[in-house]
Amino acid sequence: MDYSFTAEQKMLKEKTVAFVKQEISTDVAREVDKVGKYPFDLMRKLGEQGFWKINVAKKYGGDGGGIIELMVFFEEISRALPVLSWTAGNVLLYGNNIIQVNGNEAQREKYLPELIQGKRLFCFALTEPDAGSDAANIQMSAERDGDHYVINGSKMFISGASVGHIAVTNTRTGPSRYKEITSFLVDTRSEGYSATPIRKMGYKGSDTCEVHYKDVKVRPDDILGGEACYNQGWHQMMRLLNGERLVLSACAIGISMAVLTDSIRFVQQKKKRTGSLLKFQDTEHKLAEMAAQIEAARQLAYYSAWMMTQQMACVKETSMCKLFCAEMGKKIALMGMEIMGAYGYTMESNVQQFFRDVPILAIGGGTSQIQKNIVSKILCA
Repeated sequence: MDYSFTAEQKMLKEKTVAFVKQEISTDVAREVDKVGKYPFDLMRKLGEQGFWKINVAKKYGGDGGGIIELMVFFEEISRALPVLSWTAGNVLLYGNNIIQVNGNEAQREKYLPELIQGKRLFCFALTEPDAGSDAANIQMSAERDGDHYVINGSKMFISGASVGHIAVTNTRTGPSRYKEITSFLVDTRSEGYSATPIRKMGYKGSDTCEVHYKDVKVRPDDILGGEACYNQGWHQMMRLLNGERLVLSACAIGISMAVLTDSIRFVQQKKKRTGSLLKFQDTEHKLAEMAAQIEAARQLAYYSAWMMTQQMACVKETSMCKLFCAEMGKKIALMGMEIMGAYGYTMESNVQQFFRDVPILAIGGGTSQIQKNIVSKILCA
């Protein structure tokens, strides 16, 4: 078993670190959080430097990377500006990955070059007001009407829905919970499509929206994967879950590393000011615990990713990883706040922003409770 980085993966890590150093200063990160607008400028720069090619096959002009490359990128971006990793998902996950895994050849040839060039943003419209964790309970309808389908219903908490060009929209096309769900590639300029941004505690700027579809018309060839994939939406979703869990785990690791780094710096500076060493032992023990938790998360994450690259069954491992990393991230952020005391609670602290951002990782991509359900079901099978 060897899941150390290849030379190419190390180069990607160095390239991402360099981008962060050049483009995402503390002032930039705080401004994005303060203003709360979609970071178009940073997204454009990521595209110009070739990051949108990471996980696209070489035949479509990409770099041919996979899950480990994505994790490397998302971890480093999350260390500086977590919301940018979330918006990057509008290209790398909900664009590149969905189209490559579930699209047909015509859709790959049409969309992947545009995604690489930064000309397209996708969003993934699954969650509904009464269908969050229970994704199979979606009620949005798509009904055949002559030579097209008509979509009606609402989605909730859809990231990138008012700025994206294509909404991968999951609809109910029959009564069966799992066997009659169909995904459509909906042009967001379509008549009857509307998206309204929602104010949030963290990940500000990710353009999370409430979305309404009123008699939105789509063609049969807008079905994700083409007409042959009618009623295959549930199976298409399942193919994406392992990768999504691991990417979100990498985000949690990145945030946790940023909190640990800031906490260490805070303790070191305080030692210099006070000249005392003895009074910091309890705080240093917290730092040691934080470091151990992060390393455990990293080992689990990259081991699970290695399993995925080997095409091994790894649903249990990726679910455990998502559960452990997301919950760890919340604990680490709180410990960082405790170490910094009153300063950590001020808006001048980086930790307060991470503290507000990290909880979504225990919600998005399947809540921690859902991950427990998955793991326990496999254990008791």
